[in-house]
Amino acid sequence: MNKLAFFKRTSYYIMAIFFYLSYLFPVNKKKILLIMTHDSSDEGNVGSTYRYFQKHDPNLIFKEVTRDNYTFKSDKNLFKNLIYMFISVPYHMATSGTIFMDNVFLPFSAVKLKKNTHLVQLWHGTGAIKKFGLDYEEGWVKKLAVTTNKNTTHFIVGSSWMKEVYKTAFGAEEDKIFNTGCPRTDIFFSKAALQEKRDEFFSSYPELSGKKIVLYAPTFRDDEYHADKIRIHLDIDELMSNLDDNYVLFLRLHPRIADNINLDEYTGQDQNRVFDFSSYDKLNTLLICCDIMITDYSSIIYEYAIMEKPMIFYSYDLSEFEKSGRGFYEDYKTAVPGPVVFNTEQIADIIKNYPADEYNINKFLDIYLENCNGNSRKRLYNLLMI
Repeated sequence: MNKLAFFKRTSYYIMAIFFYLSYLFPVNKKKILLIMTHDSSDEGNVGSTYRYFQKHDPNLIFKEVTRDNYTFKSDKNLFKNLIYMFISVPYHMATSGTIFMDNVFLPFSAVKLKKNTHLVQLWHGTGAIKKFGLDYEEGWVKKLAVTTNKNTTHFIVGSSWMKEVYKTAFGAEEDKIFNTGCPRTDIFFSKAALQEKRDEFFSSYPELSGKKIVLYAPTFRDDEYHADKIRIHLDIDELMSNLDDNYVLFLRLHPRIADNINLDEYTGQDQNRVFDFSSYDKLNTLLICCDIMITDYSSIIYEYAIMEKPMIFYSYDLSEFEKSGRGFYEDYKTAVPGPVVFNTEQIADIIKNYPADEYNINKFLDIYLENCNGNSRKRLYNLLMI
């Protein structure tokens, strides 16, 4: 076990000590702990659930955990973060009536919750192309994830298809999986909410109003943790030179990629047409405002599909990903609702002549988002609160 793994496991045991000390206090059914370690915005599954629950019951009390809380840097927040994560968070874990997670929060592997506590896995995605969770994890992380998942009382999905995936990805039992729909998808069924997001975005970026927006949002590869693998695989200069001046490109890269590249090296003469939105925290807003999306194995295709806008699947490493990467839950080329391409020239051609009639988006929605229809948060609220 390396030093980082040792530190993490030790921290979980320290949290467990304060958790069990907090057993002396009763569970407050009106208190909800929001664990947002993947997406702390109000557009994620946890954030959108919080807004709905807060609106429907003003007496609820909310506490939260985000990545910022366990960034233990040597600055003025270090002591505050240590106290919060090792004393306050265990107390809230032990005394909250409901706990929402958008990831597998491994500190739960070291404790046993009281019987009247709901531990709810909302996850951060709506569907899954590539394998995740226990279907690809290994070693001590997988072992702790198994224990955490056994502690989980509710797994929330948006389709019968995803319910089957959760049985292996989380080792979840049938009676713990609830097909109530994914909370973050509700916004896509409200014309007023969609327009509000567009207005909000273009009021902040008026120069982009009226432009044709292409969003490039690739998934993160596990081997990209190694510095020599970090690069943008899209030829941005070639793409933009093949599109007219009304097109602009939005980049939505994983933080590790965005933080370790010099974007100027990729944009060439088109710097005024390329915009880096990698740190922009409202992913749904970007999906709503763009006109066409280029991605590969990312789960954001499920939310995007609801709007029935064009998608291009730039899978430059498909063979390698199938063989030595995480792999897929089904045949990739037949499952995705758009053309699969392998180079930038193909992308430019398809943007200019998108073959919409070749892809049955309604069939895709029926299979993967059958219970995502604008009422997911309502059903979740009725499941847990009534």
